[in-house]
Amino acid sequence: MSEEEKKETLGSKLFYKTKNVWETTENHAEIMNFAKPYKTFLDKCKTEREAVAWAAKKLEDAGFKTPGNGDKIFMVNRGKAVIAARLGKKPIKEGFNIVVSHVDAPRLDLKQVPFYEDSGHAMLDTHYYGGIKKYQWANIPLAMHGRIIKADGSKIDLVWGENENEGSLLIPDILIHLAQKQMEGSAAKALTGEQMNAIAGTIPIPGKEYEKESDKVKLNVLKILNDKYGITEADFVSAEIELVPSENCREIGIDNSCIIGYGHDDRICSYSALQALLDMKEQPERTAIAYLVDKEEIGSEGTTGAITKFLEYFIEKVASSCDITEIMQNSFCMSGDVNAGYDVNFKENFETKNASFLGKGITITKFTGRGGKGGANDASAEFMGAIRKLLSDSNVVFQTAELGAVDIGGGGTVAMYFAARGIDTIDAGPAVLGMHAPKETISKADLFSTYQAYKTFLDKFAGEYVKIAKNTN
Repeated sequence: MSEEEKKETLGSKLFYKTKNVWETTENHAEIMNFAKPYKTFLDKCKTEREAVAWAAKKLEDAGFKTPGNGDKIFMVNRGKAVIAARLGKKPIKEGFNIVVSHVDAPRLDLKQVPFYEDSGHAMLDTHYYGGIKKYQWANIPLAMHGRIIKADGSKIDLVWGENENEGSLLIPDILIHLAQKQMEGSAAKALTGEQMNAIAGTIPIPGKEYEKESDKVKLNVLKILNDKYGITEADFVSAEIELVPSENCREIGIDNSCIIGYGHDDRICSYSALQALLDMKEQPERTAIAYLVDKEEIGSEGTTGAITKFLEYFIEKVASSCDITEIMQNSFCMSGDVNAGYDVNFKENFETKNASFLGKGITITKFTGRGGKGGANDASAEFMGAIRKLLSDSNVVFQTAELGAVDIGGGGTVAMYFAARGIDTIDAGPAVLGMHAPKETISKADLFSTYQAYKTFLDKFAGEYVKIAKNTN
C-alpha cells in the first residue's frame, strides 16, 4: 500500500466532493489565454447574425466546405444558425455526437415603426425579446445592431453606438426623488414594456429650409442615419434591429478570474463548441457535430430555432441512403447551455448541494424545467454515468446542479427538442451570475472546462462510453 493510499480516510473514499478548477492545475496562464479571444468574440458578436457570420468565417478558414466536399462540412441556415461536422471513421448510421447551443440572447428589438418625437426628444419604440428584468435595461448605454432590407431588395447591415464617436442610445429611468409610486410597486412593474423607449436625439434639424417641417428632432436623427446608410424611416418596416449593451467585456475580481459581458447566455457554449470542433486534430471515431441555433430565448420556434428540421436536412445531405430515425436513435447530444450560478447574496434561491458554483468546472444538469420537472429533458442514469466516466477519464473538472431550488423557479433549454428526436441528451454548460441581465458574469476557469468537456465529448465519446449509455436492459 502506497503512502498516499494510507493517508486516505473512509470519508475521502465515500463522500462526493467537487473540485475547484484553479486548484487542479498550476498552469493558470492557459486558462487566462483561452479567455482572451473569447472576450473578442463576445464584443464583436452581439447578435445571432453576427455570431453565425463569425462562425462561418472561422469554419471556411479551417477548410470546412458544403456537404459532399470532404469530411469537414458545414451549412448556414438563413444567416441565423449554423451546423458543422467532422465526419467520423464509423458510418453515420451508427449515430453522431452533437453539441447544440444557441446564439440568440435577451435584448430589445425595435418595433417595425419605431421612430417618434415627444417633447423635443427623438425616441425609438422597442419590444423586449426573451425573459428579462425590464428595469435593468434603463440608464445603460445601448447600441443598435441589425439588418435592413430596403425597398429595392438590397441589404444594409447597421451598427450604431459602438464607436466612441457615435452616441449610444438610452432608456431613462425616473429619478429617485419622483419615484415614490414606482418604489411602492413590484420590481416587475418598475418599468413596463411600453416605457422601454430609447432616446435617439434632442437636436432639431438645423437650417431655415426645414422651418415648416414637423418633428424636427426626429428628422435630424433620420437624416444622420440616411447620410451614413442611405436609409429612410420606411426601411425599418423590413428590418431586424436589436438594442444591446454598447460596452465591451471587462475582467471581474482583483485576481482577474471572471468576465462580465453581454450574451454569455449562451454564446459561451457556442464559442466553446465551435472551438472544440475546430481544434480536433484527427478524424473522430463517430461523426462530431456543433450546431448553433437561434430563438432559444423565445421557445426555439421558427425556421432557425431548435424545433426546425434543419438538422435532419443536414444529415440527409451526408447520409441520403440511411434511415434518419435510426441515426437519431444511435446519437448523443450535449445541450450546451448555462446554469444559474450560486449567488451568495441570494442564498435562499438555491439548494447548495445541487447548485452550480463559479470555478468548479462545467455543470452537468440532468434535468431542467420547473416545479415537477415540467418542460424538461431528464437524462437517463446510463447516459449520465457514461458522461461522468468520460469526463473523469479525461481529467475534465465538472460539477452537477439543478436550476435553482425546487418551487422557486426554473427554466429550459433546447435539450427537449433533441430528446424528442430520439437522441440521448444531457444539459452541460458553465455557471453564470446574473443570467439574462444586460451584463452577465462567468469564470474563466469554467469557460476553459466547458471547452475541454465539449472537445472530449465530440472526440472521444465512442466505444465503452456508448455501451454504458445504451445499456438500458
